[in-house]
Amino acid sequence: MNANAQPRVQSRLLRAFVLQLALISFATVAGVMAASLVAERILVNQALSGEADYFWAQRKHNPAFPIPNTLNLQAYLHNGDNTLLPSELRSLPPGQQRVNFQGDELIAYVSTNKDETLTLLFQDETVSNLGFYFGVVPLTLVLLLMYALAYLTYQLSKRAVSPIAKLADTIEHFDFNARDAAELDLSKFSGPHNSETLVLADALQHFIERTNESLERERNFARYASHELRTPLAVIDGSVSSLALLDLQEKPARAVERIKRASRHMLDLTSTLLLLARDQKNGDHLTNLSVNSVIEDLISEINAVVPTDNILITHHRNHDLHILASEASLRIVIGNVLRNACLYTEAGAVDIYCDKYAITIADNGPGLSQADQRRVFDPFYRVEKRVSGSGLGLSLVKTTCDTYGWQVNINSELGTGSSFTISFGDSVTGPGNRVQ
Repeated sequence: MNANAQPRVQSRLLRAFVLQLALISFATVAGVMAASLVAERILVNQALSGEADYFWAQRKHNPAFPIPNTLNLQAYLHNGDNTLLPSELRSLPPGQQRVNFQGDELIAYVSTNKDETLTLLFQDETVSNLGFYFGVVPLTLVLLLMYALAYLTYQLSKRAVSPIAKLADTIEHFDFNARDAAELDLSKFSGPHNSETLVLADALQHFIERTNESLERERNFARYASHELRTPLAVIDGSVSSLALLDLQEKPARAVERIKRASRHMLDLTSTLLLLARDQKNGDHLTNLSVNSVIEDLISEINAVVPTDNILITHHRNHDLHILASEASLRIVIGNVLRNACLYTEAGAVDIYCDKYAITIADNGPGLSQADQRRVFDPFYRVEKRVSGSGLGLSLVKTTCDTYGWQVNINSELGTGSSFTISFGDSVTGPGNRVQ
């Protein structure tokens, strides 16, 4: 799975379940601590305070009233001479506090009345038992019940989203690049008529069918159009070649040259459409190509059909770059970029740099704005309407590069020219040798 992928529904449910358990546990622990605090600070304090008040009230009427002495409660009374008290109790201030007495942790309550001081000792174990039976036990039972209810809720939620998760998993593991989308079988996702899974599966199936029909119509159109245009274009090209052999002058010669140029452009476009109609690389036509040789051939062709009297095309052979590709595809990519560079450069230079893994075609034409750079690969988009062309050249470049996994990038500024860099990636058959 992609490291940046968002967590799935079931993962989010599990996280919510764990978070819920953590919050319940925290609330339970807080409740136990609060119960223990209430038992010690409030209930015990009230009980001991009541015992002291009761003792002082009885002693007022009966000076011989005995001090409290029970299983859980001990008392010490002195009239100002604390030497009569055990050493652990001599320095205790009035009020409730914990004290270590004869090796036991006890709760002490000190109360004074005139010159007499009453010290009450309450067994800590009793407080612990109260906290356990009235705090820990009930809260533990509640905790277990809430755990059970939370787990039941998690299982029901997981069961509810499980079909959707399976649908997403099926789509994720289907290789749309290697297989046709029509092979994606969604019929196994059955259920009630109104279930979300069935609605999604039916919608996806319908979308795939509509998409396949649309793609098939486009492929058939490109295939049939390309096939039907080949014969008349070949006839036109042959006839123009025959006319070119005649000794034509001025306007007739220029007209023949324009027809010849348009015919070759249409032949290239037809071949391109036929290639792209296949929608995949044809392994039988992949060969080890010298990029520099293809560039030299294209420069010769462009010099013959495109007016380049005021343009200097320079080929910088920095590396002997070879790639595995279809020659027609490579000529489409380089030829269209180079042709565009020449068409948009009225006078100046077009430089072609062949590096280790990429080529760069740079011109000193008018350049492209940021808006034009974002749309330059859109079909039928032309930066300047005065420049002839269908607006399909760079769109074909982008489509062909995407087919082979190549990258095409633009670096351009208005008034300073443009440069197109084509990186061939894994198609490079070797690192290339530096040309001496």
